[in-house]
Amino acid sequence: MAKNEHWDKERGLSQEQSDSYKKEIHAFITNKDICMAYLMTRRKDGREIMRPVSTITDNWVVHTMTQDIQPKTTHIQNDPIVGYLWVGKDSRDDHRWNPKVVWMQGKAELIKDQSGVDAFYKMREKQWGIGRGHPAEDTLFLVKTTPQYVRAEGWHGQNAIIYKEF
Repeated sequence: MAKNEHWDKERGLSQEQSDSYKKEIHAFITNKDICMAYLMTRRKDGREIMRPVSTITDNWVVHTMTQDIQPKTTHIQNDPIVGYLWVGKDSRDDHRWNPKVVWMQGKAELIKDQSGVDAFYKMREKQWGIGRGHPAEDTLFLVKTTPQYVRAEGWHGQNAIIYKEF
């Protein structure tokens, strides 16, 4: 193999392809029926922990509800850089489980103001038809994450697609 042949596979997308994939990837992460979402936070000692969550994505900003007593609340207060992983429920080929996946790293803001929590539930009800699911006595916070980096696999053959501007 010639020296440059290896790098031919790593070439970037045309602007048209990039824009098209970006729309498809956004549609993927906003559709809870075709993928599952996981949130990664860091413990105080730096070890990561990931758990399944529900997300609402509005113009690439990801919203997740949490209770004040959840460890992820403390983790985000200590380190606002979080990650989300969306894993497709369907396989990309017939031979092995190989779902579409999207990894997003971003900066999370913990919103404690209950008007922000209420706005999330209104957004969720509009998008999914599901209102508040937590008891009224629970203290809830909204995790609002602005993306810094997105890596998507399963849209462009074996190559990952990376976005850094939203």
